[in-house]
Amino acid sequence: MANISQSASVDSIAEYLRHTQGLDNASADAEAAVILENFQKMRAQGYIKGWCFDEAGHLDLIPTDSMLEIFDRVQK
Repeated sequence: MANISQSASVDSIAEYLRHTQGLDNASADAEAAVILENFQKMRAQGYIKGWCFDEAGHLDLIPTDSMLEIFDRVQK
């Protein structure tokens, strides 16, 4: 994915939530931990390779090749 500008750590996800959702520090940190845990579960199940912030600053999931193949089949 050429548009990846950085990897998204729990701290960067928390900062994103503070900025976009107006959460306080404790709420953003707790929510970011849950989000990261869910991303890790999706990665372990083979749905995603990872996650990042794109060049526009949006949190983005990077699907696995097998998921991309499924998406292609469904779109046809």
